[in-house]
Amino acid sequence: MGYHKRCWFLVVLAAVLILPAAALGQETGFIQVANEYIRIIVNTSEHNMGRFSVMTTGGDPDRLEDNNQHLIYGGENPWTSYTTVRIGNENWVFGGSTNRRAGQGGKYGEMVLPPTVEDNAIKSVWRLGPIEVTQILSFARSTTTGLMDTARIEYQLHNADSVSHMVGLRIMLDTMLGTNDGAPFRVNEQALLSDTVFYANQMPEFWQAFDSLANPRVMSQGTLRGRGVSTPDRVYFTNWGSVADDLWNFDFTPGRDFTRRGEFELDSAIALFWDSAPLGPNETRSYVAHYGLGGVTIAAGELVLGVTSPAQVTADSDRTETFSVIAYVQNAGSGEARDVIAEIELPQGLELVTGSRTRRLGNLDVGETQQTGWQVAATGSISGDLTYRVSVRAINSEPNSVSRAVSIVSPARLRIFRLSGPPALSVVNELYNPSPFTIEALIRNEGGTAAHNVHASILHPIGLLLAPGERRDKFVGTIDAGAEARLTWSLVPTGVSGSLPYSVSILHGGEPALQNSFIFVPELRPKVWIGEPETYGRTQIAPGDYFSISVWATNVANLARAELDLSFNPDVVELVGKTLDITQGTLFLDDTVTPPAKLSWTMPVVDNAAGTVQGIRGDRSPSKPLTRAYGTLVTLHFRAKGPGDAQITLDNVRIFDGVNQPCEFELIPQRSVTVMQAVK
Repeated sequence: MGYHKRCWFLVVLAAVLILPAAALGQETGFIQVANEYIRIIVNTSEHNMGRFSVMTTGGDPDRLEDNNQHLIYGGENPWTSYTTVRIGNENWVFGGSTNRRAGQGGKYGEMVLPPTVEDNAIKSVWRLGPIEVTQILSFARSTTTGLMDTARIEYQLHNADSVSHMVGLRIMLDTMLGTNDGAPFRVNEQALLSDTVFYANQMPEFWQAFDSLANPRVMSQGTLRGRGVSTPDRVYFTNWGSVADDLWNFDFTPGRDFTRRGEFELDSAIALFWDSAPLGPNETRSYVAHYGLGGVTIAAGELVLGVTSPAQVTADSDRTETFSVIAYVQNAGSGEARDVIAEIELPQGLELVTGSRTRRLGNLDVGETQQTGWQVAATGSISGDLTYRVSVRAINSEPNSVSRAVSIVSPARLRIFRLSGPPALSVVNELYNPSPFTIEALIRNEGGTAAHNVHASILHPIGLLLAPGERRDKFVGTIDAGAEARLTWSLVPTGVSGSLPYSVSILHGGEPALQNSFIFVPELRPKVWIGEPETYGRTQIAPGDYFSISVWATNVANLARAELDLSFNPDVVELVGKTLDITQGTLFLDDTVTPPAKLSWTMPVVDNAAGTVQGIRGDRSPSKPLTRAYGTLVTLHFRAKGPGDAQITLDNVRIFDGVNQPCEFELIPQRSVTVMQAVK
């Protein structure tokens, strides 16, 4: 731990010793979620907001040494780890701006949702240019311990733009084992102490790190491939300084040790890359990484033996799954261990993929640790708990062995148990009802294990659109075996009539699921009509009462200009204020500005004696036609004079489009409005 980190560590340590927990959270600016194994801490300060660290609480239940230890550096003031979102050729840093070294040269966006605890997870949202990025930090089950001792790190990238963008993601984790910042990363049969990269086509299942096999303080693990995670395109093991200073590509030198760039101490870090790929309009993509505790079964002796593998593997008669068994061997004796050999014994239901059951490790110096591994397949012929055995021996040391169990379960199988929505829409006041309408999918996991990173999408090829604010893609997370999840989408019709299809698809890394359905959408005919009278709360109209009548144009395509006259029964109603009782129609207002601006309008001539209103004219101009008009042409405010039928009638109605061609519409020319006899 270098000087730049050590000072901050001492400040935080002092705060921990002096302040109670509640005050500590307020003073240092963080929120957290915790369980009996680990806690996840997110910075809520002005600088570095959204950045996170991970520490143990109880850690491994079988060891006290790993209680309250660092897994990701930062404690209650995380700042050294950060995430880059690459949009086009620009590098944006997720979260609030920084006043420190890590990510200082990046672009920073606008906060949409500050770090907030929701359902035992911490959620934060930032808008980075055209992309809305959601960070969700929660707990996951470790592949090797089987416990909820792993941080689940998810980023959802949503394109809020109307065009596609190339978008990629880099997560940089400033890893740490308690106070040890330079322990080797153990990957497959390698102990990494220098800059190393792995690509997707040779990505290991996981890596682990510990300082001593004989007496480990903390045993950490990052999962790179398999259920629950998004396999990165590249992962780099390097020093923290290089990836702290450079936002995307960075100074990477194969063979160079983990000494922090610009300083003199070991300081390891990991950078996971998901390379840029097109993200379409309203499309959402999710990336998930896991980092937490690792499970190693250890047997003490002159040759200390530790064995790790997944605690659970999916397989059945239709599918086999391979997994790694890794053995660590440390010479804890007083002299060199000569000709060390490790061997694996497998029960029925497990078999080696390739190679020999025996591995030769050569000679081990005192304190030296070597590792080896086997790739094993679960054939699916036997389910339940199977136990394999790894043994180690040397010419001059006592042999040792470890037995470890792996549970074989059937894969997750998702089915869309029910896809429901209204069978048909109706038309009310020349509008679809309901609109928007809701589609619900009930998803059930009928498999033997949890389905992870469940991603659902709705498809609507013609006549339907997502309602404003709705997203096509939904991310469910995990659905346990036998459990269900409900998802909803809001859709709106676009005017296309008939039986319109839609479907929901489910992806989760296993077999996809798809369900189709239909909704009948009736035709909306273009109309000009007189609305019901607005009586201002009265149930009937009597002489002396005022009421309003609006003339509507609904679902008329490309309306740009309208002309009409109107007549009424002058013995029953009148326009007392003449033109003062006439309101310009909403279709001749420009509502794209605030407040709405009046467009061209000609006030008509009113003759109360004859019962006529002549020359109603509105013009949106050829540059502002309405694709599908829905609104009023004019509103008139009448006073009732005597009993009878007001007989509101439309005359000479003409509507034109932007090129001065007549629009097609159905005219409903008359509305009866009854004025009742006054009651004495």
